[in-house]
Amino acid sequence: MNKRNQARQQVSDETFELKNRLEETEETLRAIRQYMVDAFVVTRSNGEQVVTLAEADYPYRMMVESMNEGALTLIPDGTIFYCNPRFAQMVQAEPEKLIGVRFQDLILPDEQGAFETIFKEAGQRSTRGEFCLKTVEGKCVPVQLSVYQLAGDDVIGTSIIATDLTERRQAEEKIRSLASKLNRAEQEERHRISQILHYDLQQQLFAIKAQLAMLNDANEKNKVSSELRTTLDQVQSWLSDAITITRNLSIDLSPIVLQGEGLTEAITWLSSQMKEQYGLQVNLEAKGDFHHLDNHMRVLLFQAVRELLFNIVKHAGISQATVTLEQVDGRGRITISDSGIGFDAGTIMNDPKTAHGLLIIQDRLGLMGGSIEVTSKLGDGTRVVIETPLGGASV
Repeated sequence: MNKRNQARQQVSDETFELKNRLEETEETLRAIRQYMVDAFVVTRSNGEQVVTLAEADYPYRMMVESMNEGALTLIPDGTIFYCNPRFAQMVQAEPEKLIGVRFQDLILPDEQGAFETIFKEAGQRSTRGEFCLKTVEGKCVPVQLSVYQLAGDDVIGTSIIATDLTERRQAEEKIRSLASKLNRAEQEERHRISQILHYDLQQQLFAIKAQLAMLNDANEKNKVSSELRTTLDQVQSWLSDAITITRNLSIDLSPIVLQGEGLTEAITWLSSQMKEQYGLQVNLEAKGDFHHLDNHMRVLLFQAVRELLFNIVKHAGISQATVTLEQVDGRGRITISDSGIGFDAGTIMNDPKTAHGLLIIQDRLGLMGGSIEVTSKLGDGTRVVIETPLGGASV
């Protein structure tokens, strides 16, 4: 009886020990899968030995360690479990000191909400966004973050690839600076040609017209033939038309109103010109003025609005349009709308020949940090929204 009890007790003890060992094994596996350990100790015939998980995927780890993009692994609460040397270099810190840091704390405060959104939305397909990482010195490093949810049996974690956008931003800044210089050179050339038209050509035309008037008066006293008088009158009419054309061309090339400070005044003048020359009634709603625009940006926006109003005159089949100026989220917004015949915006904007003027506006605004959005349907009018950064920093 005692032997039987002893056997039962032994079996019970061994079962209890096996359960404990099984629980420890399951806990270890769970910790490995959830990236809570990267090494463990095993007992072998020659004694205890430390085995690192890196040994199992050495080629992969070497690739990650040497890649030009920053790479991180986060545990579910957003804490950094691993980062490669490139990411540490981005934020100017030692890799070891970043382990255990909350990744979101490395992002500028006003961008943390946006990061939290893409972090929660991350799945097997990446979610992307552009953010600014803080270095240990408090500087900003512009990056694109691609966030992936790691998938697998009981695997919980997030992988992030950080691409440094510094060089791209610098290149964009150089392009904008070049575009600014080109635009300024174009405006200077426009002004030069406008001055030639106004002070040289127009004056010559006025002088010729005055001489013809004197000749016509002299011929009337001498009773010249009606045919010659008719010819002189026709030449006078042609000269008047030429003077009008050169005057309008001089104004169109370099409107004097653009030498002022505000865009509202320039658009107001443009509205009166469109009414006088083409019969287009422009309703201007100035909810904000863009006083801090650089001169070349103001000229570019003026030219864009003028081109769009010309399009309404030529294509919309209507004699009214609305232009709205406002500031939204720190950016300038200009909306040009009409209730005309409209068009298929998608088709037109994808045809360089048909949308030539619109595409030029789009390209120029894009170079200066602005944008244009065209919304239109056949029979449903057209709405064009231009957005642009305000202030000198935008260029």
